[in-house]
Amino acid sequence: MNQANHAFINAINLCLNGKKVLPQQEKADVKELLAIAKKQSLANIVYCGLKKDGSYSDEELFAFGEYTELCTFQYLRQEQELLRLCSALKEKKIRFVLLKGSRLRAFYPSPELRSSCDIDVLTDAPDETILAIMQSLGYEYEKDGETTLNFALPPLVTVEMHRHLFDDRLSFHGYFDAVWDRVIPSEDGSSECFLTEEDFYLYMIAHLVKHFTRYGCGLRPLLDLYVYEREAGDLCDFAAAEKKLEELDLLYFTKQMRELLNKWFEEGNLTEQDEELTEYLIRSGVYGSVITIKANQFRQVASLRGLKLRVLLSHIFPPLRIMRPMYPRLLRCPVFLPVAWIARMLRILLKEDKKSKKTQQIMQSVDEEYISQVSGIMQRLHLQ
Repeated sequence: MNQANHAFINAINLCLNGKKVLPQQEKADVKELLAIAKKQSLANIVYCGLKKDGSYSDEELFAFGEYTELCTFQYLRQEQELLRLCSALKEKKIRFVLLKGSRLRAFYPSPELRSSCDIDVLTDAPDETILAIMQSLGYEYEKDGETTLNFALPPLVTVEMHRHLFDDRLSFHGYFDAVWDRVIPSEDGSSECFLTEEDFYLYMIAHLVKHFTRYGCGLRPLLDLYVYEREAGDLCDFAAAEKKLEELDLLYFTKQMRELLNKWFEEGNLTEQDEELTEYLIRSGVYGSVITIKANQFRQVASLRGLKLRVLLSHIFPPLRIMRPMYPRLLRCPVFLPVAWIARMLRILLKEDKKSKKTQQIMQSVDEEYISQVSGIMQRLHLQ
């Protein structure tokens, strides 16, 4: 039993349901809980629970409270920018769909409890059009994320403009590639569109699976699932959604996540395997971690040596989407990618690349025991 993990989940439960059910022998260290909350991007909801707990003094919670003020300010800035972005897309008559937190906040007891690291928008507009609009709004181009174009408005706002919901390496990508055929147009006649409630629910689960099997996944997507299933009511046809989940081979995983959530928030009796899964989720953080990413890469191939060679080559010759932010001219002249590789290698040779060294150290730190644990979790959840 991990006391900090239990205390963290109990705090969330106190905020959402006014109770805690996981065994907790003693009061947790607030500094440790704040560190976890930052990694999980769940500070506001945990702080809410800790205040309801009544075991902590105002002095103990002072630093936590200060951090949540920053999180709330970020939420307010994101809401302002979301309105500005939607107005610009509507003015240009560009079809778009708001994803993730922008819609999920309505289902939480208070909208600021559902933090968002990014503003996520799906659009079918050409890259050049999106780039021009974002730059006109003052955003800096950050990177090509393969299925997304990523932008930033420092210090607190980042936007992911999605070309597709999933890449073609995922078995369920085909269903989501056709999502534009099923979107609901806005009643006001604007270019904003909406996913059906069933597609929104399916996307929530599929996105969770993507992160879970590639990078690691934190608690926030599971909370989204828990809150949405509880609050959506008749908005979503869950029976129809479950049939589609079965077709997409995601139903077993969904049921296992529901069972874990029920144990966290209702039953309180975690098995050893539940504790291992909970630790995996908390260790991963909201976006996953480099160690978890490497462990998931390693478990998917028979030869660790072969994978390490492939990973090393990918660091020497990164794909175009990785190179574009380093050499922006590649946005318009991708044929110069080999020249950019040479320039990058010369830079590394002339100047110590601390990030590459750190990545190599992390790769070496992923031991076979952790890879075995991650593999066991994936097998139990019927995930590849």
